[in-house]
Amino acid sequence: MKIKKVHIDGFGKWHDQDFDFTANPQIIYGPNEAGKTTLMAFLVSILFGFADGRGKNRFAQYIPKTTSSYGGSLLVEINGHDYLIKRQRGRNGGKVSVTDSQGRQGGEQELKHLLGPMDRSLYQALFSFGQRDLTAVDELNREEWQQHLQQLGAVGSAQWDQLISQYQKHADQLYKPRGRKWPLNQDLHQYADLTDKIDQARGKFHRYQDLQANLRTNEEKLRQAQADLTNHQPLLQKLEHLHQLWPVYHEWQSSHQTQSLADYLTDQQVTTAQELQVREKELHRQQQAYQERLTTIDHQAPQATKHSPQSIQEIQRLKEQAVELQAEEALQHRQQTQANQWQQELTRIKTRYYHPLPAPLTPQEKAELARLLNVQPLSRANTSQANSDPSRAAMIGIIGGFVLFIVGLLANATFITVIGAIAAFATVMYLYYQRQGSHSAPAPATTDSQAIMAFGRKHGLQDFPPDQWLLMQGDLQRNAELAAQLQSVKQDRQRYDHQLAIFNQQLPPILQDLTLTAVRTKLNDLLEQGQQARQDIQANTREKATIANNLAQLNQDYSKIHQQKMAIYQQARVHDDNQFTQYLANRSAAQSQALASDAYGQQLTAEDRQALAAYANKDELITALSKARHQLDQLTLTISHAHEEIQKDKVEIDSLVEDGTLSNLEQERANLAAKIWHEVQEWLRYQLAIQWINKALVGASVDRYPAIIRQAEQYFALLTAHRYSQIRLTADGVKVVRRDQEIFLVEELSQGTAEQLYIALRLGFVTVMSDQANFPVIIDDGFVNFDNVRRQRMLALLEKIAEKNQVIYFTADDRIKDLDVKILDLQALKRE
Repeated sequence: MKIKKVHIDGFGKWHDQDFDFTANPQIIYGPNEAGKTTLMAFLVSILFGFADGRGKNRFAQYIPKTTSSYGGSLLVEINGHDYLIKRQRGRNGGKVSVTDSQGRQGGEQELKHLLGPMDRSLYQALFSFGQRDLTAVDELNREEWQQHLQQLGAVGSAQWDQLISQYQKHADQLYKPRGRKWPLNQDLHQYADLTDKIDQARGKFHRYQDLQANLRTNEEKLRQAQADLTNHQPLLQKLEHLHQLWPVYHEWQSSHQTQSLADYLTDQQVTTAQELQVREKELHRQQQAYQERLTTIDHQAPQATKHSPQSIQEIQRLKEQAVELQAEEALQHRQQTQANQWQQELTRIKTRYYHPLPAPLTPQEKAELARLLNVQPLSRANTSQANSDPSRAAMIGIIGGFVLFIVGLLANATFITVIGAIAAFATVMYLYYQRQGSHSAPAPATTDSQAIMAFGRKHGLQDFPPDQWLLMQGDLQRNAELAAQLQSVKQDRQRYDHQLAIFNQQLPPILQDLTLTAVRTKLNDLLEQGQQARQDIQANTREKATIANNLAQLNQDYSKIHQQKMAIYQQARVHDDNQFTQYLANRSAAQSQALASDAYGQQLTAEDRQALAAYANKDELITALSKARHQLDQLTLTISHAHEEIQKDKVEIDSLVEDGTLSNLEQERANLAAKIWHEVQEWLRYQLAIQWINKALVGASVDRYPAIIRQAEQYFALLTAHRYSQIRLTADGVKVVRRDQEIFLVEELSQGTAEQLYIALRLGFVTVMSDQANFPVIIDDGFVNFDNVRRQRMLALLEKIAEKNQVIYFTADDRIKDLDVKILDLQALKRE
């Protein structure tokens, strides 16, 4: 059945409203109070009738408040034909009419014919579920699902269920185990009272008791003789029958000798052995899989040994050295920049004099030179004073600029570095031009040219004019300072290069030609690899322990199953699977031979042949027949004698009862016993009929049970991304098997996974039963707890279900709008 169109005349908040269910699955969205539940109740009510408004159903009628119209219609497609089902206000669920595509109309009977055995309760139990059903998934049990399977597996099961209820009602009107007012209960109680009264009456006569004992003994003899007679009569009839069949049996035995099948296993034992073979092979396969996994883990383990704790510590030490060398490298870079500036300044000083510069003079040497040059103290003092002030200012400017330059380099502040360099350079240039001006002054008169020249040669000043010797001392001093600083930078560089060379020697060859940054990155990678390797080792250790436990359990199961299988093999006198296969072939050949033998002995049943085989020849059979006839004659005489004794005892007992009370009580009890026997037979007849119907219903649906489980397993695997592979309905409840063969009860699963299991079972049931009961599947907000990934899988499954059944999904989750699916938006209809 597929619902194509819906028209609501008036139902709850909806009135004069049309819906087209063109999509499949049909997704209907609406927030709370949008009318989803009302629409869903309308669909069910049109098919199965309006609620009667009594008890808990008083709020389930959805009688509209804004219109007098109540009801509507559904256009449905059944087996390729369209039918218009219309239901309006009326008694017993409303007045219904059914119109087919040819214009023919019908009523309630026509609708029942279309719906078949389906009613409201069965439909809501099988084809409709919502979030409330999913939250109660922990209460799922095997009996409920088997009941659903039984109801749909047998055609007309609703009528059979009604007949069962009728028989049970009739049986309960006769007898209930704890009742008092029912006829059989009252008769049993009266029978016990009569028995007590009879026992009291019998206690009056001692002779009566003796006679009663004799009567019981004779009655026992009679019953025993009658029982023996009953048992011997069939035996005698059987022997007479065998005596008549002996000529046929003799001819059959002469023409063909059937091989005995007594040494072969039963069909149940063969089936059990084959099942054990399959389980044994599966366990062996799992053992091999675990062994292969252990081998894989062991093969991977040696690769992690290169990351031992000692090697990780060495890598950590090298990393720390790389960090220190990087800091030293940055310092060397800054010093080299400063050295380049110093070298430029030194070059400018050397360029200024065009000759190699000697060492600067000491203060004493400067005083001696002044004396030789005959510089007046006052003039020298004035000159010194004039030169000292600018020289002191110049030194302050140079030192300040140098300090700013160093601070800028250390702080990585380019602006401060530039300011410091400019200040130092400007101060040097100022001092240079000032000294050039002083050179133009008249040279002091010399008093001793030879002494001055000797002083100049001694101190390396002979290449310069004597009047510049004193003036150039500042440059000579700066030259010496710059040379010393450059030498210090060179020594620091050599020390750094030595440390770097030692560090490179400690590195692996593959890292020796890389930069410190690259080396540091590689060392970080090696540390991460080492840590990952240790984590892998720990994970492998845990996995090996788990596998070992699983292997131990598998070995136990394998040993148990192997022992069970070998026990059956021992009965068949075989020792392995190959011999068992040959045994089955021999067994099949023997069965074929037995069938061929039956064709020759069609006049003899298997029971007749077995009975005739007990006699070696015809004379032995005739002897047994004569003996049975003699025993039957003796039993007949015994019964006749017992009857005579019983009659005598009863006559004497009757004579002992003066007032006739005992006789009346016994007669009354005998009449009551007959009545009880009739009532018990009637009660048992109802009970046996109920059991027969239940067995018939189970037999009619048992072939669908495995198919439903297989289909549900496929859906459950799809919803869980194949994390679970099997579903088992056991006496303990519903269980699932995970991909690693771990078994979980429903109570052990997460709420989302348990809901997925429930949905898989429900939809698997619907899919398998769609050939006998194809109805729309209605889902009311069934996936609230699902994330986007699970919701996508669920929608994909609904599309698969929609290939056979119509799917109508109601939801208030606005996230459905973000998915690429077609929806029917109730909010967009703008209905109050």
